[in-house]
Amino acid sequence: MSDTDRPDERPAQAPNAVSSSDEVTIRRAPKFGVFIVGGAVLGFIATLIVVSATMGIDRGDQQETASFGSLVGYFSLWGVTIGAFVGAVVAVVLDRVFARRAARLTAERVEVELPPETVEGEIEDHGDADRQDDRTQ
Repeated sequence: MSDTDRPDERPAQAPNAVSSSDEVTIRRAPKFGVFIVGGAVLGFIATLIVVSATMGIDRGDQQETASFGSLVGYFSLWGVTIGAFVGAVVAVVLDRVFARRAARLTAERVEVELPPETVEGEIEDHGDADRQDDRTQ
């Protein structure tokens, strides 16, 4: 049986410690920024693949005026935006799923008041200031 399985046994507390119990919720939560940036990167990669696949299509008598770079630049505005939106939606869905699986536990908060640090007696002068005066002369 581990220490966490025995709630009745508590560690010894200092004589000036104050403890209180609080109910806490423990759950996993996705990092929204990671999902949004990841979706944007995947949207850019999807844009690169689509533009590369459609560059060789014969468009009849239309002149090819746009270069590969300009097409990727234009369509990546859409691809990155849609990818970031999809990443945010995935993060919200995961957040809702993890919120349902949240566990409520009781945590004990212990506040210990430290005694003031006082020194009895006088501070002795070791003559360090006199030695520095001798060096500067």
